[in-house]
Amino acid sequence: MDGKIFIAALLCSFAAFATFGQVVEIPRDESARSAQISSEQHEEEEGLTGQTTPAQPGNAPNAIKQNASGLPTKPAVAQAQPASARPTIEQMRRAGALAAQRVRNEPPEVQSHATAPSSQTSKIEVVAARPLDHPAREPEPMFAHLAGPRSELAFIKLADGFDFPVGKPDANGYYKARGFRPNGHVGEDWDGVGGGDTDLGDPIYCIGDGVVVFARDCHLGWGNVVIVRHAYREAGFTRNIDSLYAHLQKILVRRGQPVKRGQEIATLGNAHGLYDGHLHFEIRKNIEIGMSRAKFAQNLSNYFDPSQFILSHRHLQGGGRSYRIALNTFTHDARIRWDKLPNYSHAHTGGGSTESAAALRKALATRNTVAQ
Repeated sequence: MDGKIFIAALLCSFAAFATFGQVVEIPRDESARSAQISSEQHEEEEGLTGQTTPAQPGNAPNAIKQNASGLPTKPAVAQAQPASARPTIEQMRRAGALAAQRVRNEPPEVQSHATAPSSQTSKIEVVAARPLDHPAREPEPMFAHLAGPRSELAFIKLADGFDFPVGKPDANGYYKARGFRPNGHVGEDWDGVGGGDTDLGDPIYCIGDGVVVFARDCHLGWGNVVIVRHAYREAGFTRNIDSLYAHLQKILVRRGQPVKRGQEIATLGNAHGLYDGHLHFEIRKNIEIGMSRAKFAQNLSNYFDPSQFILSHRHLQGGGRSYRIALNTFTHDARIRWDKLPNYSHAHTGGGSTESAAALRKALATRNTVAQ
């Protein structure tokens, strides 16, 4: 009995000694460093390849134990483990060192390439948002083609309607000697019913509220000319027109001056004696023409029939409101050398025409009929 107890005690002591010899203690800081290196290697592979490497199964208790001589205590169990088992401490240390070395040796362009997508995405978002933050606005038609500095603007009142330029407001005592013809006479000639120069010096009135954009002697067959720019509301839109008054005896306004409906702006003339006294009058829907009429189509795309326009716009809504308008839209007039143009003053031609004479006879007959 004592012998059995002695043998059992001896075997326990031997087992304890053998177990102590199998365990290799790993310092805590070394284990943490190995885990960190392994984690960095895993993150590096995930970031460069775009794929997630599955974590290796196993915990610290499943690590292969070695004795003091470096040989495994259970070779059969070690050989039976699959190839995907957790590597040894030494293998993990070497793998971590290699991973750290690759990170240090990685070229800068690879790292910058990894950040490029986020920068590009941010740029696209900014460009896409810009139209929403700053919506485009349709420019005012009158500012489309300025012939000079943009600062040449004026504030005027929207026209509340339009009247005839002579015999205020309905052309009383005058007749239309020549009418509007597209691709021909793109205005109207207004004469006094007395004929000849009996109307010379009569007042010329502005047809509606506006601002003077041109006032000077143009020589040639024009003589003194005034152009007034108007703005008015129609069908929900603000529109612009120019009214032209030519062959004037005197000019009573200056460029940039606001004028009112029915205001006297000039006196009726004869183009310095070139014609019998009459007013040449135009209404233009294109405010770029100025005195360069030959540069534009002389039809209804650029002109209104003056009498038809006035009769259909005698009374307008929205008049009196302040409106900003451009003065310098005559794109071709800047090339005109006014001082070099021929002056036909005092070259009287006898005036009139067969058309104006017939119109005068018709006007006189109509007046006599009304008087009776």
